[in-house]
Amino acid sequence: MRTLKRIACLVSLILGVAVASAAAEKAVSGAVSDTLSIWVMDNGLGSKIAMNRLVKKFYRETKIPVKVTSLSWSEAFLKITKTFADSNELAPDVIQLGSTWVPHFAAEGAIRPIDFLMSKIDSARFLGEGLRSSHIAGRPETYSVPWFIDVRGFFVNERLWQNLGFDDSDIETYPQFLGVLKTIAKADLKNDDDTKITPFAFPGKGDWAGQQCMAPLVWSHGGDFVVPSGKGYRSSLLDSNTLVGLALYAEIMGDSQMAPYSLSENSAENAKGFVRSERVLLYGTSELIKQLDYPESAGGLADFAIAKDGIKVMNLVSGPSGKFSFMGGSHLALGKKKDRSKDALAEQFLVYMLRADNIDAYSRQVGFLPADRSILHIWNRDSRYSKLVAGLEYCRSFPNIPKWGEVENILIELSNGIGMALAKTKNVEQRSEQLAKLVYDANEKINAILNHSENLNEAELLPWVQQFFMHKYKVIYPRNSTEFVSRDELASVDEFMDKMYSSKLMIVAGVGVLVVGILIVLSFARRRKK
Repeated sequence: MRTLKRIACLVSLILGVAVASAAAEKAVSGAVSDTLSIWVMDNGLGSKIAMNRLVKKFYRETKIPVKVTSLSWSEAFLKITKTFADSNELAPDVIQLGSTWVPHFAAEGAIRPIDFLMSKIDSARFLGEGLRSSHIAGRPETYSVPWFIDVRGFFVNERLWQNLGFDDSDIETYPQFLGVLKTIAKADLKNDDDTKITPFAFPGKGDWAGQQCMAPLVWSHGGDFVVPSGKGYRSSLLDSNTLVGLALYAEIMGDSQMAPYSLSENSAENAKGFVRSERVLLYGTSELIKQLDYPESAGGLADFAIAKDGIKVMNLVSGPSGKFSFMGGSHLALGKKKDRSKDALAEQFLVYMLRADNIDAYSRQVGFLPADRSILHIWNRDSRYSKLVAGLEYCRSFPNIPKWGEVENILIELSNGIGMALAKTKNVEQRSEQLAKLVYDANEKINAILNHSENLNEAELLPWVQQFFMHKYKVIYPRNSTEFVSRDELASVDEFMDKMYSSKLMIVAGVGVLVVGILIVLSFARRRKK
């Protein structure tokens, strides 16, 4: 009997364990099936901490678990492309995309339209320029919502700026900007480590951000990289206004006094020189300010010379067509998956992530400007960010076309090619020939990507393009801020400059003729009176 009881107990125990195990397995599988996934990039200091906090908060509010996958920016594009193409079931429910990536992945069918969610999200909260990237150009569907804004601005070392006796108004225009750089170069300054202080630098070697640095100079002179043409787009690299901006970019980069390290540095090295107080000015991004709050051990700048000297944000520099700066950033979108079972949960999570309080929490941790207007008003009260916020009025994003990523790669090649040409060749004429060839070839490649054909005569056109790089920068006033002057209209740079001034000269001449006419009439009247 005792043995039978023991056997019965053992059987009951085994059955109990089996039932409990099955229940646990069912619970686990249920939890896994309800788990959402989000892919985000490493957005700098504190980004992972901020994301984990948001996910935990979402779980407390909804009991819906979310798995966070962090990607590096260098691997993200290819990984996203491959995953949606090959393993759709492993694709994320919610995904961070660079603003210029949205039209591409929308056209590829990797993300789904979210127009039906926009009333819940309240799209009126977001900047129009940021929302432009949420669409494919010429189409009404909305595919994403801005999460944070990546803007570039002109930063100066506050202590050095004051010691040099400059005022903010000293760099309102590009001629003034060049004058300030040359003045700094002549000052022969050294920092506390006895290192020579240089004025400025553009990233001219092996960098991915050259197109962002070229853009303000091109836009401020009335040019652009691509423009609408028929039902599509064409390259505008060979338009006169664009060439003026590119020539100015090359002039600064190649000047051994104004920007002596441009030909040997990338963006990261540009920033390092600035934070070590070895450089007076930097065309940088907003998260630099936030990094002053963290020690070096945490990846911050609190222990560097710049923390002691202070960072001052300057107004944007103005060209003949106005002042501009580059605006990028990141959007959040919904992955388009074959399994639709978690669509409603993913939509709930997206709306949560785009709430004003959560946008603010993430942005404050990483230092990028929030995409929400109401939060920007709060940031504007902080003197460290106020000029960056004010500068958003003049910021411009790249075209929201699916092919932009390929175009951008050509522009990156162009900016690095300009750096290499300037580094290898000192002869002005040879330099200008090489630069003209680089721009011409880039123009051809971009038009091939955009399926735009032009019958260009390279032998005739290259000397004309070369003239822009031969001339030193001059103040050129386009006829208005929106009209492009194409290469077909003009035969030479001198003619281009004459055309630019012609409207003003005609007005002056007209006034002069009128005055002379009045004087003649008055003289004639006096004689008759006598």
